[in-house]
Amino acid sequence: MARSTLRPGLSFSGLGAITAIAALAAFPLVITSPYYIHLATLIAVYAILVLGLDIVVGYTGEVSLGHAGLFGIGAYTAGVLKFQLGLGLLAAVPAGIVVAALFGFVLALPALRVTGPYLAMVTLAFGTIVQILINEMDFLTNGPMGITIRQPRLVGVLPRASEFYEVVAILLVATIIALNRLMRSQFGRAFEALRDAPIACDCMGVSVYANKVYAFVISAGLAGLAGSLFCYSEQYISPNSYGFELTVQFLLALTLGGRKSRSGPLLGATIVVLLPNLLSDMALARDIAALIAGVALVVVARAWLRRTDNRRRILIPAALCLATFPASLALTSITDYRLTVFGLMILFVVYYLPDGLVGWLRTLAPRTGRPEMPPIAIERDAVSAFAPTGLPAALGEPLLLAERIRMQFGGLTALNQVDLTVARGSIHGLIGPNGSGKSTMMNVLTGIYQPGDGRVVLAGTTVTGLTPAAIARKGIARTFQNVQLFGEMSALENVLVALHHSFRGMVLDALLSTPRQRHDEAQARARALALLDFVGLADLAAEEARNLPYGKQRLLEIGRALGLSPSVLLLDEPAAGLTAPDITTLIAIITKIRDHGVTVILIEHHMDVVMTISDTVTVLDFGHKIAEGRPAQVQADPKVIEAYLGGTIAETAA
Repeated sequence: MARSTLRPGLSFSGLGAITAIAALAAFPLVITSPYYIHLATLIAVYAILVLGLDIVVGYTGEVSLGHAGLFGIGAYTAGVLKFQLGLGLLAAVPAGIVVAALFGFVLALPALRVTGPYLAMVTLAFGTIVQILINEMDFLTNGPMGITIRQPRLVGVLPRASEFYEVVAILLVATIIALNRLMRSQFGRAFEALRDAPIACDCMGVSVYANKVYAFVISAGLAGLAGSLFCYSEQYISPNSYGFELTVQFLLALTLGGRKSRSGPLLGATIVVLLPNLLSDMALARDIAALIAGVALVVVARAWLRRTDNRRRILIPAALCLATFPASLALTSITDYRLTVFGLMILFVVYYLPDGLVGWLRTLAPRTGRPEMPPIAIERDAVSAFAPTGLPAALGEPLLLAERIRMQFGGLTALNQVDLTVARGSIHGLIGPNGSGKSTMMNVLTGIYQPGDGRVVLAGTTVTGLTPAAIARKGIARTFQNVQLFGEMSALENVLVALHHSFRGMVLDALLSTPRQRHDEAQARARALALLDFVGLADLAAEEARNLPYGKQRLLEIGRALGLSPSVLLLDEPAAGLTAPDITTLIAIITKIRDHGVTVILIEHHMDVVMTISDTVTVLDFGHKIAEGRPAQVQADPKVIEAYLGGTIAETAA
């Protein structure tokens, strides 16, 4: 039996979020000015939207410039319900969420098939279209004149502004709690995994496209919630309130505060709400610029006096900070240059604070290790953690067939009419010189490449044409020639991604933390720990994957692949770069996997590994199969010696 050493704890980000929430709750009791209460309400509204934006930008790694449009949809949903139908806040909040989520879904279906700058352009165009439609549909939105409403009277004990502030603060806290649950669930792990290694994510049975759509829809729903609250906070909405400048503000709030946290969006929202007010007061802006320049001067002087390693690197940001003071003296108004200021701040943060202020503060905090969990006993047999599913079948019968596979890349034929028959319960070696087509065959078997001709059959079912995620769920798992782990996730979380298929609950179960969700999470964690124990990594369950030694990363990839309970496990050069002791450990693990009923296809350049543990070996050369048989037969084959081993039998023996 093995036990984890993980125990519950609060991260720096979690403590920051709790502190911020406590400050929000106490604010109207200390500050009674309606102006400052309104600013605090606006901060909370923006924080809800930025928390949602963090799902798309921070976790999935996509860039959306359309959230201002989704924010406007939520605001106008609330405004139209009140203006046209007389329905108040209780109807506006759920309606804003649903309508914005629907628009987000419609936008996500085509938009998320592209990435990077293309996605940014599509979402930016969406935001522009929304603004134009709001302006033109005056029969519904009152056009350029906008909509004026009043804040609702709720209980009648506190002033109207304070009551509405409390409502917004409660919804902000509820949003934070829901997002904490979501990000610790299988969906949050999927969002994070697809950012780090999308191909590996697909090959773990987790559809990259589907989970991007989930993330975008949830984020859009939160934008709609924030928009509906904004409508009642401002008591007036108009089309020009939701332009490109607002999009820049939201991105600035996220990048400046810090991604993948709850306190980051709170801090970022506070800055972007207060910053325009500070810039409007020229005297105050000059005082702040002088303070920034003074701090920069002290930092540079200290770095050069102490001869720190980064003293040259900080010269450019320090020069920019020093330049803010003479620039403020030369200008009579900074308000007209707000977009320029926002843009410079984003550039500064991206280059010098890539993890935002919260990430920077996290580096200053004492290192206390990763959050820990209660000890979990690994009581199940290792077999039950990854044994293939389905009815038992006779060993030795064909399990995986690749029939006349042809794969071309332009004029290059990587595989030419290649047949491959893999027997159930065997270790099947696949060898050949570099460029012979081994990795291409691996990608064809797992659906990353679709062959121009031929088919792949698993246990009598044709899987050619299916997505990599669907093929993985059918029972074909793999590792990669170049390690593709989810670097910012722990070893345990990496394996949990492969167990995504074992969860029965939907997004709502994760948000509400239902009993079914808690049961599935506990079962998955126990199973993941059993798999880590099987590959000898149970003691490193809480360590981030990127911090593991290279040999351990290779073993973690194997443990993660076993989480799919595969019928066939494809290992792509698992011994590459390993030391002799690590190779010995690897051979033992591969043998144990085969003994537990998992069929293994092994691509490897270490001939001693292949010839020691393989039952059958297939040899490829320039996309053709030139030999197949028992290891001893292949070693003696003249074609193999000529093409792969580079000489005659006598020369090889010598």
